[in-house]
Amino acid sequence: MRNVVLIVLDTVRKDTFDESAPRLREASGTSFEQARAASSWSVPSHTSIFTGQLPHQHGIHAESFDSSFSFSTIDENDTFLGDLSGYRKIGLSANSYLNRVFGFDSFFDEYEDFSIGSHVHESLFTDGLVIREFLAESDEPNAAKRYLDFLRACFDHDKPLKSVANGVWSQIGPTVKRLPVPEVVDDGAKNIARTAHDRATEDSEPFFLFANMMDAHTPLRNLIQFDQSLHSVPNDWSSNEFDKWELNKDGAATDEYTRNYRQLYAAAVEYLDRVISGLIDDIQRSTARETTFVIISDHGHNLGYDSDDELFHHTGSMTEGIMHTPCEIINPPDGYPETVTEYFSHLQLSELIVRLAHEEPFDDALTAEWIPAETIGLLGTDPTWGKEFTDDEFTYWNRMIRCVYHDDTKIEWNSLGECYEYELDSNRPSRQQLLTDDIAPKSEATALFEESLVEYKQQAAADEQDLAFDESVENQLRELGYL
Repeated sequence: MRNVVLIVLDTVRKDTFDESAPRLREASGTSFEQARAASSWSVPSHTSIFTGQLPHQHGIHAESFDSSFSFSTIDENDTFLGDLSGYRKIGLSANSYLNRVFGFDSFFDEYEDFSIGSHVHESLFTDGLVIREFLAESDEPNAAKRYLDFLRACFDHDKPLKSVANGVWSQIGPTVKRLPVPEVVDDGAKNIARTAHDRATEDSEPFFLFANMMDAHTPLRNLIQFDQSLHSVPNDWSSNEFDKWELNKDGAATDEYTRNYRQLYAAAVEYLDRVISGLIDDIQRSTARETTFVIISDHGHNLGYDSDDELFHHTGSMTEGIMHTPCEIINPPDGYPETVTEYFSHLQLSELIVRLAHEEPFDDALTAEWIPAETIGLLGTDPTWGKEFTDDEFTYWNRMIRCVYHDDTKIEWNSLGECYEYELDSNRPSRQQLLTDDIAPKSEATALFEESLVEYKQQAAADEQDLAFDESVENQLRELGYL
């Protein structure tokens, strides 16, 4: 039995990873060059990773969301975690969906949330008293007295200076973010890496550790931690200048905006490369048991390229910029190939992780000649959150999409009755070239799905419920560009 660490670089596409993560590429013992996500955004993609099922099978996707949605409805034995008996299971997440609010912590023995808007993101100073948590638990109705109580509690804390610093940062942080200087707080990567190392070295039993890092996700802006030689973006620039609907509906992206967007995205991936490489070295030095690291992304991201259909973000799209993902194994057991060039679906990650944990050899059956993926639709009954869409525009963005890979082609069809065939080039990751839009999916492709696209989409639409997000969760999702 060996330790296994699964690190999900949220929203990182394959081509940018290959160019901007040289340390992880160099350290990798096995590179899957043709890995594909099972879906196009975080919730269905992560659920597919853990269950090995497509979204229409596991049911955790856009139109399944209602006020009772929770990952805790999935039994552990329906995930690969059920095959890791004897393992301590640790979860660390910066994703605003993969948190306690949605029951994601139920998968793990130990769990910590680092999502944007949480105390870890806001604070530079770990181990101190957190003002957000303190005020939430206080019964004092007077705001001034609550803050005085917080200061008193700081000086009773074993880390008084860090506690006070947390309180100060909670007040000045939003102002600092608006100044024309690089931001000083990342989106959780450093704190996740620090916590991962601490949890990994607590005792000698084998562990499985999952970590989601969101630093490549929008909003994109310059951080002081970025390698400043990699970009020329002004310090006061943010991708929030436009939201995804403005970008994709109106074509508002100027050449300058597009250049800034791509440069900061690449700088964020390079930053993750440094942080995770350091974490790997720290864990390997600090643990006696062999540890294998699996580095993937849950999906990629459109960057406005022609092959991205000139889109930004990853909503309502299954371009290769979104679907083609990195997948690297660092320190695999003996006998694993250096490179896997066949198609590898995220649906097989569950079996791969269990094989790694039990030190079993690589199985060629993990790859396949035909692999599927799908996205069901947008987030709930009003996913545009007040944006003025025509009925046709909403129907387009909310369409259900399926795609299947075979040889050097990709067939994509949707609930609007459209079907496309794309040519892929194994030497040009994250790219696709349209061959024809006058085609129907082959029976070998449709046979990979248990239910027809039209029937499933109709049922999903009939079952959808109004969302009931907590205000703080809604603010986090809006910040990330989901709403």
